[in-house]
Amino acid sequence: MAIILKDKSFEYGFVTEKGMVISLKTISIYVHIPFCRKKCNYCSFYSLPDCDDGIKQQYTDALIRQIKAFETDSSIKSIYFGGGTPPVLGVKRLLAIFEEIKSSFSLAEDCEITLEVNPRSVTLDELIMLREAGFNRISMGMQSADDNELAVLGRTYTNAQYEYAMRSVSAAGFVNISTDIIFALPEQTKEGLVKTLITAINMNIPHISVYSLSIEGGTPFYYKRDSLCLPDEDTEDEMYYLLCDIMQKHGYMHYEISSFSREGYESRHNLHYWDCGEYIGFGAAAHSFYNGKRFSNIADVGTYIALADECFYSPTDFNTQPVLSDIEKAGERIMLGLRTSKGIKTDDELIRRSEKFINNGYAVIRDGILSLTDKGYRISNSIIAELLV
Repeated sequence: MAIILKDKSFEYGFVTEKGMVISLKTISIYVHIPFCRKKCNYCSFYSLPDCDDGIKQQYTDALIRQIKAFETDSSIKSIYFGGGTPPVLGVKRLLAIFEEIKSSFSLAEDCEITLEVNPRSVTLDELIMLREAGFNRISMGMQSADDNELAVLGRTYTNAQYEYAMRSVSAAGFVNISTDIIFALPEQTKEGLVKTLITAINMNIPHISVYSLSIEGGTPFYYKRDSLCLPDEDTEDEMYYLLCDIMQKHGYMHYEISSFSREGYESRHNLHYWDCGEYIGFGAAAHSFYNGKRFSNIADVGTYIALADECFYSPTDFNTQPVLSDIEKAGERIMLGLRTSKGIKTDDELIRRSEKFINNGYAVIRDGILSLTDKGYRISNSIIAELLV
């Protein structure tokens, strides 16, 4: 849908009686803050520990310049500040970035605005400031409720400190709260995993993401991988089915491949990704999908700062980026859609290809929609790869 008004084309919008263009297209925003106090032993994300304050201010200035340079009439449905540990940048700088976003874009009335935090990265007073500024969702990494497991992971807090920080999040007025848990840790038992899950559940956290430990190249865990006492594949499978059972028995929906939530607390930002929605990434190493094109920013803070006035451009300058073909779009709909309980619409060919997965309990078709079961999520990459052939 495009409307021409005074020789200007507005895509995906309509004109009100007063001539104002109202966007029907919605996008999301991701802001990458790559700073942290200490890089965890398993972390492969682009992040920088112990940067000085001057670099942080320069990075903030560069981020704000990139935000100002971007032009769109789309409505913003969600904003996610991730990292790294965003509060390490400084709460005042985070608020300055957020104010620029609010000034430069039209936020939906129910826009979900998430901030990732670490249990030791933010105080109650700072959380209150963030809440009053408009942040309405907090994601705080837990990883484990066992202090020994936290130490092995390289986390810099205890479970008691985590629980104290989570109480501060609630005291600041946040209701929409998420936490992350990692399982299949070195020397972890099924009993240890259950303890962690029940700890999070008993804190009434409405959104819990659970990931199996992945040993990525370049991480401390990778270099000592041969000495790590990790659960074998069968034990890891048992842990996975156990956690799925526990979460669902306690009223959590397995709505997305790695996430469980109470009703109404699904991550809108993540679902937008899985629905093939468009999004803009601001900051070093941030990725975007906009106007049918995928692109990313430079994965180096120094270069990002140095080129701030040259390499940040509006969507109309993305002509050198290839537009996804219809075949690529169809493939992405399968690849992303099967990562949620919503699934994907079927046709005769997809039904034929998925028949063996249905017969073996990995997938189901209901009302013309193909979706994976808990068992299917466990081998989702293999299933998706075969469906895409």
